[in-house]
Amino acid sequence: MNILPAVRNTISYYDLIKKGNSILVACSGGADSIALLHILLEIKDDIGIDDIQAAHLDHCIRENSRKDADFVKNTCRNIGIPCIVHSVDVPGFARENSLSLEVAARRIRYKFLTEKREELHLDLIATGHTLNDQIETFFLRIDRGTGLKGLSLIPPERDNIIRPLIRTYRDEILRFLSSRSIPYRMDKSNLDLSIKRNLIRHKLVPHLLDTLPDFGERLMRLRDTLESDEEVIESLIGKVWDDVAKTE
Repeated sequence: MNILPAVRNTISYYDLIKKGNSILVACSGGADSIALLHILLEIKDDIGIDDIQAAHLDHCIRENSRKDADFVKNTCRNIGIPCIVHSVDVPGFARENSLSLEVAARRIRYKFLTEKREELHLDLIATGHTLNDQIETFFLRIDRGTGLKGLSLIPPERDNIIRPLIRTYRDEILRFLSSRSIPYRMDKSNLDLSIKRNLIRHKLVPHLLDTLPDFGERLMRLRDTLESDEEVIESLIGKVWDDVAKTE
């Protein structure tokens, strides 16, 4: 599959980007976000993106995190993209607020991205979530116990945050990077199989996709259907409450 038309199709299908939009790309330096940065830059003129900038948050969790930040800065400089780098003591924040590192990092990261988008007067934040992330999230939520709302999974778009790679498998992203000889950073903590998401990523998902190669596409169709059903249900509930209010 040619990844550029596939990403354009995802953007069109979910109406993620409108002509003239400006975008802040969340860039960790890993394969997914580096691919997203390059892909958006390549299709920028085709779909009418006005401006692309990047933002990197150093979570100060890993010893090599400063190298990740330097890598992102150098990458953006080489391709002519303005880049903001910021560092936060996520472990300290997690301890102070009795949060897991994952939850603390996510909370701080999205706060940082939202603040920078507003400061720079940009329209959207783009993250590098892939179809593999969607599959992993599905199994994590099933494992934890979830209802229909939880099975709506990672939304392609919500609150000015878009995910143009959400229908793209990670293998396709790695092939794209390899074909262009584009470097990226590796996070060794992603290989730690004591972390449940990593176990699902490296053990369950490859076997699943070997057996059911279109599982991701089917999961996205299920997600889209559940989201539509949820919107209908919320609309009906709202109508019922309106009717009740009118009778009082």
